[in-house]
Amino acid sequence: MSMHIIPFHNEWLSQAGELLARRHRSDRAALPELPCRFEAPEVARAAIEAALKRKHASGFAALDGGRLVAYLIGDLLIDEVWGRSAWVRTPGCAYDPDDGVEIVRDLYAALGARWVSHGIFSHFVLVPITDPSLIHVWFSLSFGIEQIHALIDLETLNPAIPAIPPEIEIRKAGPGDRQHLADLSDVIWRHQVKAPVWGIQMPEAIQEIREGWAELVDETGVTVWLAFQAGKVVASQGYWPAEPLDDNLLIPEKSVRLSVAGTREEARGKGINTLLTKYGLAHARSSGYRCCETDWRSTNLLAARFWPRQGFRPVAYRLVRRIDPRIAWANGTTLE
Repeated sequence: MSMHIIPFHNEWLSQAGELLARRHRSDRAALPELPCRFEAPEVARAAIEAALKRKHASGFAALDGGRLVAYLIGDLLIDEVWGRSAWVRTPGCAYDPDDGVEIVRDLYAALGARWVSHGIFSHFVLVPITDPSLIHVWFSLSFGIEQIHALIDLETLNPAIPAIPPEIEIRKAGPGDRQHLADLSDVIWRHQVKAPVWGIQMPEAIQEIREGWAELVDETGVTVWLAFQAGKVVASQGYWPAEPLDDNLLIPEKSVRLSVAGTREEARGKGINTLLTKYGLAHARSSGYRCCETDWRSTNLLAARFWPRQGFRPVAYRLVRRIDPRIAWANGTTLE
């Protein structure tokens, strides 16, 4: 086999679509909750085209003669939260299993070199959990798990709601709950900045977050649930419609996204978030949704233990590698 790594061009889109569709069929064999439409090569091709249309997107292809063996495509995201970062989205990587996964390492060497040369030192990859060999390849490239993406099939959900203790009240938020929501706006980030997550929270954004939470009751399509203990608001969950996107292989049709969930520290361990989850998911099911998606930091020990117990099944990892930025100058060059 004579393998060549070259920049990805549109002439390889059809073969890339075949590889991605084959990968997705394998993924759905283990995770039937995933959307079925990407099993079709033409839909998979459209997903790759959408990935290539993202800002500063580029990629590399591995060729054996005129046959595409594997490809890797990523785009750049530069903002105050993620810094200078590069992202491989869910349609951004596929390979022919008959040729093996090792070639992905060479593709990353080519694409990663381009990123680093532009001062992009934070590299992210969204990878399905169904391919241990591919995950191991990324681990061998110094990537690690940062975020877990998970789904729950609402059609198989037990609709029974547990009895609510007399001191607990659960209800949907309304226009009169803006202050309650604002008061809960710090629950998630105060937990996330602690060990072992150490997720940053910019001080200048705290007031904006507070105001954004207060405005959740005004957002179209958003359902927020509140829990009160002895008359004091102690927990919330927020659900958004999850619109299927051309380049997102994780979101099925008729899905809802559980985007925010938090319980005040003094109210944890009492089953309040479990009750909120039961109410929220049952309401989503009765509203016609078939699936619910959520995600959490792998280092958030409360979330990592809680959501799988509620029935959420991990479907993908967000992997990250952060490269020492000193490589921009500590690379063998000498001062004259």
